Amino acid sequence: MSYTHFHGEHLDGYHVDEIIRSYFPDYNYKGVFFDIGAFDPIHISNSYHFEKNGWDCYLFEANTELIPRLKEHRKNVFNYALYDEDKESIEFNVVDTGNWTAGFSAIELNKEYENIFPTSINKEIRKVTVPQRMLNTVIQNEISQLHHIDVMSVDIEGGELKMLKGFDLAKYPPKLIVIENVTNDSNYADYLSKFNYRIDKHIRYNQYFVHNSYTG
Repeated sequence: MSYTHFHGEHLDGYHVDEIIRSYFPDYNYKGVFFDIGAFDPIHISNSYHFEKNGWDCYLFEANTELIPRLKEHRKNVFNYALYDEDKESIEFNVVDTGNWTAGFSAIELNKEYENIFPTSINKEIRKVTVPQRMLNTVIQNEISQLHHIDVMSVDIEGGELKMLKGFDLAKYPPKLIVIENVTNDSNYADYLSKFNYRIDKHIRYNQYFVHNSYTG
């Protein structure tokens, strides 16, 4: 039986994973989902709905404090900070604004976020040590069986473009890339257009890029 509940962030009347599902309406299809900046296994998860429907989902989260819960509920969890070069360890900034660390935690803190999200001003910042990897490296060493990617969701608080530059978009072009673009940075679209992507939807701060080869 198909799993029909949605868990992603609710924006403008729709859950994010509900919008992603609209690109893949056939519940019999079992795809591959890369969830980068996973945060929580279920709550505001863009990939949980798909894993419940038999998809192969790979979750990447830099905050080591979140890994035990992710591993408790999800199958493929990687504790890496994904970026544009490999480093044995870095200090990752965990921004705590109370009971919430999603929305601001990042390798490099983005000053513009303080203007967009005033709650980020009254914050506690602590650092956790984590390996930094290019996604290419992780695929080659730990997901070598990978042949394609259907969906890539990227939400790493301003580090999205650097993460993409550590990934071979020509070799593994996801059919759909969902990027949180809080600052409406045009460089995202400019970069992805070089790899035959176009913006199909822009809902609040999420942009949905579709590869030109994908016909739905």
